[in-house]
Amino acid sequence: MRTERIAAVLLAAGMSSRFGEEDKLMAELRGKPVVAHTLETVASMAFAELVAVARPIRFAPVIHRKLDRRGYTIITNDRPQEGISGSIVRAVRHVMPDQKIRGILICLADMPDVPQSHYNRICLAAEDIRSVVASTDGFSSSPPAFIGRKHFEELLGLKGDQGARALLSRGLQIETSGAILHDIDTPEDLVGRPQITPGGSPS
Repeated sequence: MRTERIAAVLLAAGMSSRFGEEDKLMAELRGKPVVAHTLETVASMAFAELVAVARPIRFAPVIHRKLDRRGYTIITNDRPQEGISGSIVRAVRHVMPDQKIRGILICLADMPDVPQSHYNRICLAAEDIRSVVASTDGFSSSPPAFIGRKHFEELLGLKGDQGARALLSRGLQIETSGAILHDIDTPEDLVGRPQITPGGSPS
C-alpha cells in the first residue's frame, strides 16, 4: 500500500520506568536524543498524516517541540501509566474520521535503529484495509506494524501494556534483525549500539 494512504502513529508517551529518573527518549544516542532518530526517519516518508502520542507538554517540552517542527499532529496521553494501549486508542480515535486513511503504521519512539527501508517493507506488504503486517526477529511479533482500517474497532477495545500484540501475532510477519527491532529500556541498552546503515544492517 502507498504510504500516502497510511497514517504513521509514533508512540512516545511511555513512563521510562526501567530507565531511572531520566526520560529515556531524551537520552543521547549518537549525538542526538533517542526519540529524534525515530521521529526524523518516519517524518522523511510521505505519509497521509504524522501522528504522535506523547506525555503532556510539561513533562516532555523538548519532545513536543521536535514533533511540532517535523509536522506531527500531537495527541496528549495524560494517563501513560495505563500502558501502550491507551496511546493506540487515542491515535485510532483521531484518524478514524478520515476515510482516506486506509490503515496506520505503528512506530515506537524507543526503537531508534529502524531504517526507512524497513518501514517501507511493512507498508508495501499491506494489501488493503484487512491487512495486518508485523515485524519479527524470528521469535516474536512487534512494531513497526501496519494495521488496516477494518481492525480499528478492535483496537479501540485494547487495554493494558500488551498493546496490539495478539492482533499482530495473527498478521503477516516481516523478518529483520533483532538489532534493528531492539528498543531502549535501560541505560545499558544505549551502550555499544552499532550504527545502522541505510540498507538496514548494523555496521
